Amino acid sequence: MGKTPLVNGRSNVTIFLAHFGAFLFVVLAASLLRRITLQPDAILQGYLQIVSGLLAFVFAAVTLVRFQGTQDRISLILGAGFLLSGAVLTATSVLFFQFFPDTPGLLWAPVAWWLGRMVLALLLVVALLVERFLPRSRHPRREIAGALLTVIALTYMLTVALRRLPPEVSRHPSAFFPNPEQLLPAAIFLTSLIWYRRRLSVEDSEFDRTMYAAAWLNVAAQLSAAQSARLLDAPFVFAQALMVLGYTVALGGALLDNARLFEQVHQLAVSDSLTGLANYRRLLDVLEGETERTDRTGRPF
Repeated sequence: MGKTPLVNGRSNVTIFLAHFGAFLFVVLAASLLRRITLQPDAILQGYLQIVSGLLAFVFAAVTLVRFQGTQDRISLILGAGFLLSGAVLTATSVLFFQFFPDTPGLLWAPVAWWLGRMVLALLLVVALLVERFLPRSRHPRREIAGALLTVIALTYMLTVALRRLPPEVSRHPSAFFPNPEQLLPAAIFLTSLIWYRRRLSVEDSEFDRTMYAAAWLNVAAQLSAAQSARLLDAPFVFAQALMVLGYTVALGGALLDNARLFEQVHQLAVSDSLTGLANYRRLLDVLEGETERTDRTGRPF
């Protein structure tokens, strides 16, 4: 609020060409990575999924705290989306890499990853739709409780559903996009990317800018995953690295924006909203500080 929008002064054509060129670079880089022979590593896969899940959990907690204060439903849906995505990633990591080491659980890694990405992509779009038509909540605690119960139920159902999905990584290893199923989440993430860019013309907070960047990284991750021709090959690992980076960027933006909101609330608490002058609460804070200084140093008040 009060800042110059990020998109001011930039041509839409220039921005489109920049994004197109960057996405093309990601696709070509992932295509070159297909030449690198990388043996499937269950431990690496498990760690990447668990790290992604933990980042998603922390982001969900931060956004739910934000929702408690701002009561904007976009924070609630985003928090629930990242929480569900992180729960699916973590649950499948534990389920397929620890509890069943003798089963071909490694085959399920790309499927579980695709499912978690689909859920997150859809909820990113749903969050924007909800904000458009039902932006504010009147009962944040009830909605948080409902969201948590929904996430628990959906995590169980999605984890069970994984066993019914085909475990093949690619049926077209020689195609330009050996794993075209990954393009579906990419298209949904791209929709959210376009929508978040339009949102930046109205809202230009750290939270909105980093969500825009995170959406971009998620599109890039899916384009890289679409180049995956073998089980946990280099393009797939590159896609996971982009996903982790996207989660990290989103978390950093949420933390910075929460700090900004906290400072804003603090300023409202110690100053008059009309004149900006210090109020009685600020006077008490100053008197308390001066009293402590006098007691500590022995100097007169």
